[in-house]
Amino acid sequence: MGHTTLWFSHPRRFGPGSRQCRVCANTHGVIRKYSLFMCRRCFREYSNDIGFKKVREFMSLNLIFRYSEDISSKHYLTI
Repeated sequence: MGHTTLWFSHPRRFGPGSRQCRVCANTHGVIRKYSLFMCRRCFREYSNDIGFKKVREFMSLNLIFRYSEDISSKHYLTI
């Protein structure tokens, strides 16, 4: 029996080797939350198509807009 018949012959029922990305079949960095089963690279590529939005960008733009409104609405009295 050569090593080619033994290569990856052990059954993978649990652990990180048992799960793979549903897009590229990679076993490293698989996101299992919400039953995504996608690696982190594919998730970054397809996150907008799935319906995920970056909260941090939205919040930072919202805070900048609010801050600029607060500054423009203040009336400064100079004597």
